[in-house]
Amino acid sequence: MKKNLLGLTREELEQFVVSLGQKPFRSRQIMKWIYAKGASDFDVMTDISVPLRDKLKEVACIGGIDTLERISSPDGSVKYAFRLSDGNIIESVLIFDAPRVTVCLSSQVGCPLGCLFCATGRAGFVRNLTSAEIVDQIIQIKKDIPEKRITNLVFMGMGEPLLNYDNLTRALQVITSDFGLSIGARHINVSTVGIPDRMRALADDGFRVKLAISLNATTNGTRSHLMPINEKYSIEKLLSAASYFAHRSKRWVTFEYVLIKGMNDSIEDASRLAGLIEDIPSKVNLIPYNPIEGIDLCPPSLGVVERFQRILLDNHITATIRFSKGTAISAACGQLSGRLKKRN
Repeated sequence: MKKNLLGLTREELEQFVVSLGQKPFRSRQIMKWIYAKGASDFDVMTDISVPLRDKLKEVACIGGIDTLERISSPDGSVKYAFRLSDGNIIESVLIFDAPRVTVCLSSQVGCPLGCLFCATGRAGFVRNLTSAEIVDQIIQIKKDIPEKRITNLVFMGMGEPLLNYDNLTRALQVITSDFGLSIGARHINVSTVGIPDRMRALADDGFRVKLAISLNATTNGTRSHLMPINEKYSIEKLLSAASYFAHRSKRWVTFEYVLIKGMNDSIEDASRLAGLIEDIPSKVNLIPYNPIEGIDLCPPSLGVVERFQRILLDNHITATIRFSKGTAISAACGQLSGRLKKRN
């Protein structure tokens, strides 16, 4: 089987070219061709000798996913459906929010966590994405907008990134490398339901990315109803890990709070939330629930959302209301599902 060079870290690619009897610097040349110039063919790598190019064609390849569908929303966002080599489908989203150009990435085919308000979780879990499949989402979208520069990445698409830790961190190394996609860690946001040991590992391993934590409730009973993972990792365990990450990485965490009518949007919830996170360097994103077909939940009124925000602000908690883009094409937070059944 040929070695896919896409998604390999510089060190991994260096080891590979050395195994072919080449000098280590060839890895940097290859990475520049793949990531800076978008090469998917060894023949275009003109600063590499013809014999080495021929050898690479024999033992290696560059690639991973194909674009199946591109759907534009009236608000300017674009949803992509990508087919993987095994026929599974994932979705990614391109979001224009001047001056930022953001790509929302998937990390798994489906999701194993089954959160009540999320279409991906309802679809079930198939497998983790490889580092190549994670990175290739960016490359394919980058080709689609050659006149623009991708400024921000958010791992908020399909799947739980921290349950695919090894491939996530390998992809992060490629994404942030000067020889890779050269996107700074401070422009990358990893979203998680809260896997405490992986949150701590992310900080300990020196990844200076931002962390967004889906909290969504202020009592364990409500959170367990919304997010079954809370039975394993309670709010108390989650907040302890969040505090560790913030202090270890020197980065504020963001608590994502999806507001659902009559479930987690009360005055008492807002007051409890302020008390829970007051000692953690953090901010709150309030997200009115994005409706999903077949799920009997509703967002609260704008007045209720603004009341919730005011309570947080009055308690000296930084809180913003975030209205998701892409709702018209089912590309907003919680709406990605992918076409998870294999196609012939």
